[in-house]
Amino acid sequence: MLYKEWFSHRLLVIMLVVALLSGSATPVLCSEGPAEVAAAPKHITLTWTDDTRTTQTITWKTAVTSSNGQVQYVEATADGSFFGNVKTVAAKAELFSTDLGDMTIHSVTLTGLKPGIHYLYRVGYGAEWSEVRSFATAAINVPEFKFLVFGDSQSDNYDIWHSVLYQAYEANLDAVFLTNVGDLVEVGQQDCAQWDAWFDAAQQVIGTIPIMPLTGNHETYTPVWGERSMPTMFTAQFKLPNNGPEDLVGQVYSFDYGNVHFVMLDSQEREEGRFVPDMLERQQAWLEKDLAITDKPWKIVFFHRPPYHSKSASENESIRLTFVPVLDRYHVDIVFNGHEHVYARTYSLSNDAMVDRPDKGTIYITAGRSGTKANPNICSNDWHEAFYNPVDEPNYITVKIIGDLLTVKAFKQSGALIDSWSIDKTK
Repeated sequence: MLYKEWFSHRLLVIMLVVALLSGSATPVLCSEGPAEVAAAPKHITLTWTDDTRTTQTITWKTAVTSSNGQVQYVEATADGSFFGNVKTVAAKAELFSTDLGDMTIHSVTLTGLKPGIHYLYRVGYGAEWSEVRSFATAAINVPEFKFLVFGDSQSDNYDIWHSVLYQAYEANLDAVFLTNVGDLVEVGQQDCAQWDAWFDAAQQVIGTIPIMPLTGNHETYTPVWGERSMPTMFTAQFKLPNNGPEDLVGQVYSFDYGNVHFVMLDSQEREEGRFVPDMLERQQAWLEKDLAITDKPWKIVFFHRPPYHSKSASENESIRLTFVPVLDRYHVDIVFNGHEHVYARTYSLSNDAMVDRPDKGTIYITAGRSGTKANPNICSNDWHEAFYNPVDEPNYITVKIIGDLLTVKAFKQSGALIDSWSIDKTK
């Protein structure tokens, strides 16, 4: 695509995003019950389940009576019109049974898209259609890109998650996707009101750029104290690559964007081990194969519980012993974690020891928090080079890759810079 055409498309997308964001300043919490689940599409979500250059997966919900669903899409033009060569694709419909009643989850994976192109789309059927939104495919050659990382968003009030996400995206309209490192909600099983609140708070952003999330321990929690489950509400609502190990598909996966290979793992052995007893060993074998075949120069891995923790008591040892040797062997550049609700950056580590150069080890980042829950009684550890406890306000992270240069910045919600650092593969 010529630069002039790209700029026109990008300007169009920014205008659409600004219009969408300005029209959704206050999230609506949907906890009234099944009678309120209408035929109109809600919780429109972009993810990838396949090639980021030529496919786009779109998911949404409607009333259970609305089993029909479609996506209409067209290449974006400078005038932003939704006419011309509009294509229509039928959606797959799945029953989604919840404590608030039954509804339908619709999903479509658009294929055969052109790399590096912006598209306009809407979802619905008959007389019920969403507003027109946009998405963009990855180019064949991506000279640079940025993505957003959010720490745990679990909350007793998802207004905070809403404001952090929207402020982060408005400040980084060039971000091509986002991720959340787990504990998206406080109670992830048998509590649809939590998920309704989370999706309502995020609806415009995750309908414009894909979200590629991972599970935390709270995705397995039920309203019954001490009762745990597999994160089936997570896997039902987020359509993610199915290339993970058996019994963990949709929770463990990998994908490529530009010159980066991304891997999402599941560290919830304590909660899910009773259902998949060898879940860590399965992931270890899968991770070994996955990292062995990638040819991407950058490798970034995510899982919820940090192997190099901030808490004074040693924990997560089984995770460290299982994952870290493989990460060391294939020289993963960065690992992002959550769980502790602090921002922490380790020195470059290899074989549990500090090394003097990033090309000799891995840097581990605990991402902080994007929800209401803070942890005031936590401090840094010997392996941390940077540490910030966001008790005053939540935070977010930007990651920008330009060829051989990767730059990570952590910001408070208000925009104040917490930390900034880079890895340069040419040095």
